[in-house]
Amino acid sequence: MASPLRVLLVEDFEDDALLILRELSRGGYEPSHRRVDTAAAMRLVLDAEPWDVVISDYSMPQFTGIAALELLASRGLDIPFIIVSGAIGEETAVAAMKAGAHDYVMKSSLGRLVPAVRRELRDAEIRRARRRSESALHEAHRRLQALSSRMMQIQETERRTIAHELHDEIGQALTAVKINLQTLLLRAGTGPGAGPVRESIAIVEQALEQVRGLSLDLRPPQLDDLGLPAAMRWYLDRQSRASGLEVQFECAVLPDRLPPDIETACFRIMQEAVTNVLRHAGATSLRVALRLRGAELELVVEDNGKGFDAAAAQRRATAGASLGLIGMQERAGLIGGRVEWSSTPGRGTRVEAGVPVSRMTGETAQPAAARAGE
Repeated sequence: MASPLRVLLVEDFEDDALLILRELSRGGYEPSHRRVDTAAAMRLVLDAEPWDVVISDYSMPQFTGIAALELLASRGLDIPFIIVSGAIGEETAVAAMKAGAHDYVMKSSLGRLVPAVRRELRDAEIRRARRRSESALHEAHRRLQALSSRMMQIQETERRTIAHELHDEIGQALTAVKINLQTLLLRAGTGPGAGPVRESIAIVEQALEQVRGLSLDLRPPQLDDLGLPAAMRWYLDRQSRASGLEVQFECAVLPDRLPPDIETACFRIMQEAVTNVLRHAGATSLRVALRLRGAELELVVEDNGKGFDAAAAQRRATAGASLGLIGMQERAGLIGGRVEWSSTPGRGTRVEAGVPVSRMTGETAQPAAARAGE
C-alpha cells in the first residue's frame, strides 16, 4: 500500500514536476502536492498546510533553491529540503547542503530521489523525537526545580515556626519554672532543701540556653528583621566565640534588603560552608566576604585548614554522596546562581557562590553594610 506524502515542489517547469511525482509514485509513495515558483507563493502554501518534504529546483527565473531554503528556515520549520536540479555543479551542491539543504539529486539521476526522501523523512522523525524528549526532559527538570524550591520554602517556614514555638512556648515555660524554683530557693534559705533547688535551677538554665541556641540555629531572627549582612555577622561572631576560630567578615555596601529567597539561600550556603570548616578543616582562621562583583552578588568563604581533594569531592557530590555540597549547589541553582569550590590538601579551601545582580530586585537601595555592624 502506498504511503501518503505531502510534497511541496519548488519548480517552474510542470514537466519536471510531473517526472518527480512519477518517481515518488514508483517508489511506493502516494504524493499530494503543490507547485510554486515564487517566494510569495511559497509563503502562502507554507502557512496554509503542513508538508512532509520540500523538493526544489536550484535555479528558476523568479526564485532560487537557496532563497527557498532561507524562507523555510525563517519559518523555523524542520522539513526535509532536497534540491533536484539538472544544472548544478558539485561545489554548488555542497555549498547548498552547508546552507541547510539535506540532499541534492541530479535530474538525470532521479533514481536516487526516493532513497533520499525515505532517509530524510526517517532522520526528520528522529529529530522530532529528540526534540520531544528534550522538551519532556526540560519540563521534568522545571517541575523538579519547582518542587525543590517549594520544599525548601516549606522547610524554612517550618524552621521559622518551630523556632518561634521553642522561644515563645517552651522558652517561656522554662522561664516560669526557673522563677518558681528561685521562689522556692528564697523560702528554703540555707536549709537542707536549698541544694536540690539550686541544682534544679542550674538544669533549667542549661535547658533554656539549649532551647535558645536551637531556636537561633533553626532560623535566626536577624535574617528576617535586619537582613543578610547582619545575620551573617551575628552567626560568624557566635561561631567564633564558641570555637575560638579567628573570623574575618567583609561586607560591601549592598541594597537595603535583598529578595527573601536570595537572603535565605546565601545565609544557608554560608552556614553550610562554615559548618564544614568547623567539622572537617582543622582551621585556625576563616574569612567570609559578601560583595558585588561585576554582574554578581558574590559570597566567599575561605579557611586555612587542611584542605581536601576537590576533584574527588566533586565526584562524590555528583554521585550523591556529599549532601552538604549538593545542598549548596541546589540552593544556588534555585535562585539562578552558582557554587564553586577549590581546595588543595594542606592549603585550605575556598567556597565561592554567585547570584546574578538581575535577581536582586529589592524595592529600595539604601546601604545595609552599616546595619550589619550594629
